[in-house]
Amino acid sequence: MKTKENKGITLIALVITIIVLLILAGVTIATLTGENGILIKASEASEQTELADEREKVKLAATGALAKDNGGEINQSHLEEELANYFETEKYTVEPGINDDGTEGYIVTITENDPNGRTYFVNKNGNISDYIVREPAEPTEGTGTNFDMSYGVIEVEFLSGISYNTTTTPNHPVLKEGMTAITYNESTGETINVSNSSRTDWYSYVAGSGANDNHASHWANAKVTVDSVDSYFVWIPRYAYRIIYFDSPDSENKYRAGTLTEKDALASGQILGYSDARGIVDTEGKTKEGVAVQTAISVNDKYFKTHPAFENNVDYGGWSSKLEGIWVAKYEASSVEGNTDASDGDNVTTKHIKIQPGVQSWRWITVGNAFTNAQNYNTTLNSHLMKNSEWGAVAYLAESKYGRNGTEIILNSNNSYYTGGGSGTAYISSTKQSSTGNIYGIYDLSGGAFEWVATYYNGSTNNLNYGSSFANKGGLSTQYATAYTGTVASTAYKYGDATYETNRWNSYQASSYPSTYPFFARGGSVIQTYSCRNICLFFRRDGRKEC
Repeated sequence: MKTKENKGITLIALVITIIVLLILAGVTIATLTGENGILIKASEASEQTELADEREKVKLAATGALAKDNGGEINQSHLEEELANYFETEKYTVEPGINDDGTEGYIVTITENDPNGRTYFVNKNGNISDYIVREPAEPTEGTGTNFDMSYGVIEVEFLSGISYNTTTTPNHPVLKEGMTAITYNESTGETINVSNSSRTDWYSYVAGSGANDNHASHWANAKVTVDSVDSYFVWIPRYAYRIIYFDSPDSENKYRAGTLTEKDALASGQILGYSDARGIVDTEGKTKEGVAVQTAISVNDKYFKTHPAFENNVDYGGWSSKLEGIWVAKYEASSVEGNTDASDGDNVTTKHIKIQPGVQSWRWITVGNAFTNAQNYNTTLNSHLMKNSEWGAVAYLAESKYGRNGTEIILNSNNSYYTGGGSGTAYISSTKQSSTGNIYGIYDLSGGAFEWVATYYNGSTNNLNYGSSFANKGGLSTQYATAYTGTVASTAYKYGDATYETNRWNSYQASSYPSTYPFFARGGSVIQTYSCRNICLFFRRDGRKEC
């Protein structure tokens, strides 16, 4: 019997055909729209082309601005004019700024293709790079527990140039005209001029080992000659710091010695808190006192912060621009003309400062006249009365492993107020009074006469006339003087100033403003007499001076 031939599509065949078509469709869609699909790749290619075109326009604008400035440093107005040749005026902005590596230039934001804006950095030589935005360090949400801050270790990381990049080699001392790099014959105290100051073998900032007093650091020294009179200064290079607070001197000494790690100390409750880029926080990172959120310098995931003395925020004791370092008077200031030891003869602005060892410090002077004399010392080198922040920068480096490594600086107890521990060459044998424990450090930080600093509490108007040369300026900070605010004078402080952060260290109470006298004095032992220690600050190696 002959069967009927089936020429149609069976149901099974139809299902299989549909499945194959769906698979092919899926593959096609994935090829077009998947993570690495044709459409995505095409979009990325278009965006890259757009980005390259935009960047090229910024580069051409920078080149044009450089040509207008005859190959010198780019001018902001010229850069804006050139950008107008490539972008609509409302589609770009230009503002001065500093990139992550410390390079100065201009931040150019273009919103032509991206409403959120694409940002470029144009340095003053016309080079284009990405603008890197560094994130601030935020404390953990919530108020931290109160803890004892009596025992702490200050850790320091040197920074390169005016950047936030850490380096094992501190910034080379910036020497200006009239300055001579020197070393010492440690036996005789004789100064020796450095023939080639561009070398680095005439100074060293060496980390101390273990928990021992460090005598190996030879901080850079220089001599400044004014009217044939030599004065001596010490270089404090730009650095970042953090403070770890321990439960006892034993714990902090074990940490310095390397027999106690931070991890183990945290686990056993021997660390109580920190002062770092997050502010003063407990071990959970919650704020204990104030919030000083700063851009963090990450070192092994730790929140270091730049010491404010080197920054360009005058409210926190900084300068008008970022600094590679500061030069600090090696001894308390004295006068070329000598002292009368009475306000009638010494509270004047007609005498001249000198910074030398083995001479009586200049006392019986108001803070205002000390401020004026310090500025008059050497206007070319921007000399000025030390601010609280700058005193703190010296104190923190001295306390760190690059200074005395936690060893207390011995008091200058000379009751005749001789600098360097006594008359003549007493400084040679008084090196325990130095910030480095050797002849290369800064003397008279502890003992001697109290030393005025250009800092005042603006919550009080009492006796402000004594510092009218800088204090009656509307209660605002300047690069030469810092105004402290707060409802209670005794709790007014700023990070890095060696007051609240280090209160009660070595059993000493941090100085505070008397209720009737809003000025700050540091480092002395007899409250009736005051001295001034002036400090020279210099800028970048390009010779720029911003006053």
